[in-house]
Amino acid sequence: MPKTLKSVSKGYSHNLNYSLSPRRFESIIKVLENSRDNLSKAHVAHVVLQVDDEKFNKSLINEVLKQALEKKLETGYGYYIAMEKSEYSGFHIHIMLTFSTGLRRSFTILNEARNSLYALDGVKTAIALPRWKKRSVSIDTEDYYTAFKIINSDSKYFHDLNIPSEFADAVQRYSYLAKNETKEEMEISRLTQSKYPKAYKTKVGQKRRKIKEISNV
Repeated sequence: MPKTLKSVSKGYSHNLNYSLSPRRFESIIKVLENSRDNLSKAHVAHVVLQVDDEKFNKSLINEVLKQALEKKLETGYGYYIAMEKSEYSGFHIHIMLTFSTGLRRSFTILNEARNSLYALDGVKTAIALPRWKKRSVSIDTEDYYTAFKIINSDSKYFHDLNIPSEFADAVQRYSYLAKNETKEEMEISRLTQSKYPKAYKTKVGQKRRKIKEISNV
């Protein structure tokens, strides 16, 4: 039986403005669930990269995040990424980035991730989007990348995935990335990719896992 949005949604709400792919929506939920279950104090944030073209090597995203987050900050992470094309922004990549905040401030991790991604060859701009954006700022205007160039600590960027209501809101918000459409017709299919975090990827996660194992003895 083919998968449907209803069969994969687990009762969570999703974006109703677009046609969503059940397979992609299922992957988004899986990343969020794995993050909640395997990372200590799991949070999720939204990063957007403006890239040169559709040939940008998406594997570089994982390579730079591994160095910046896992090795430098000793925090686990996961992600779901989707490439789009729009009139002004050209090719750009949405990143639903999850990470553990067990040892660091969430803004420290988000800044490190954004700065590291911006340093990649082929990336023109890298911005972090707050949960609520000014409706007057459209992604198809230059103001979009100038308005969010600096991370403002007065804005709310994160969902705490350990809080059920926050988790549900994150599923609804990021379900947008499962859409079948892109803002312009692309000669290639909509490009997506997922990374599911595991507990052993962070020292905090290791400690948490060992405590659970001992408690079950």
